[in-house]
Amino acid sequence: MEIIFYGAGKWGREALERYKRRGSARGTLKGFADSKKTGDYCGYPIIPIAEADGQKDCVVITIQQPMIAGMVYNQLKRAGMERIYWFLNREEKEGEQGDFLEEECRDLSDFGPCVLPKVEMHIADHCNLNCKGCTHFSPVFEKELPDFEERMHDVALLKEKMPHIMLFSILGGEPFLNPEIGRYAAAIRALLPDTQIQIVTNGLLIPQLDGEILNTIREQGVVIQISEYRPTYRIRGRIQEKLDEYGVMYQIQPYEAKQKFIRPLSLSAHSRHPHACISDQCVNIWNGKIARCPTLMYIDRFNAAFDKSLPNEGILSLEDCPKGTELLALLERDVPLCRHCVRFETEWESCGGRPDVADFAGDD
Repeated sequence: MEIIFYGAGKWGREALERYKRRGSARGTLKGFADSKKTGDYCGYPIIPIAEADGQKDCVVITIQQPMIAGMVYNQLKRAGMERIYWFLNREEKEGEQGDFLEEECRDLSDFGPCVLPKVEMHIADHCNLNCKGCTHFSPVFEKELPDFEERMHDVALLKEKMPHIMLFSILGGEPFLNPEIGRYAAAIRALLPDTQIQIVTNGLLIPQLDGEILNTIREQGVVIQISEYRPTYRIRGRIQEKLDEYGVMYQIQPYEAKQKFIRPLSLSAHSRHPHACISDQCVNIWNGKIARCPTLMYIDRFNAAFDKSLPNEGILSLEDCPKGTELLALLERDVPLCRHCVRFETEWESCGGRPDVADFAGDD
């Protein structure tokens, strides 16, 4: 078997470096594939997918953005590729060994022709950081935890509608505020054995975590995705030390990327700020519902907190919504709230104890 890396860019180069250090008993690297590039990359040929052998070659998608990776997956399936993997790009630990495909990638080969690239689920709606501009409006939620069985019922309903999911994110709010997080990780893994599962966190609670929770997260193959805000940056060393102690896989979104934040909404549908999909179709499930993004899913909480009436059309019932490609089409469709979504950069700050409408939306 020969291996082809799809994506002749930054993450393709990173995958190549990991492959060189680890190697794979399953095959040797044949080259790269890319929809926009030809020639060579990193000393390897860029191969048109049409020239790949669907039964013998293996393609590793190195693209990290789930929506684009999902599109590439569909393209590869249509081209007849049978062996498809997704490069995880987790934080590499010094001296790690093991097969590249086994340790650094998620096997998507048994997925069907219709996949949901990414879905998110809160296990805590509130947060310990309360960022201004939070697209999940966590600062306006009460400090209450959801019922475990109800949340897992949502996951089971979703699996009935979309059996194959590339990435499942456990988040909030701050997910480590829920002491049952290990139980969630194990239950979601049982329902979605082939899905890449991650916990998205600001990381502040990690140094104090019980070792049993971290052991469960490691055993379930769950990756911790850390958004490195300024408070996180100050204790980065302690966070990494704790995760390394328990052998947990993790990724860190660098501090520099969080210097600026985005205030995601305008109260006007005709803002002077450029329209933008900040959440990039981060599909959410919550309380028996599914929506194309968190801003839409939680807009009713925003409206109630600030006595506003931004549109909430497009939130679907998980019980009654269609399945497969029909559901994907609905989730990709613009909704009235999209006219209020803008890109307005602002300095990162915490709301403190009294969030204001201006923390999330401009009046223009």
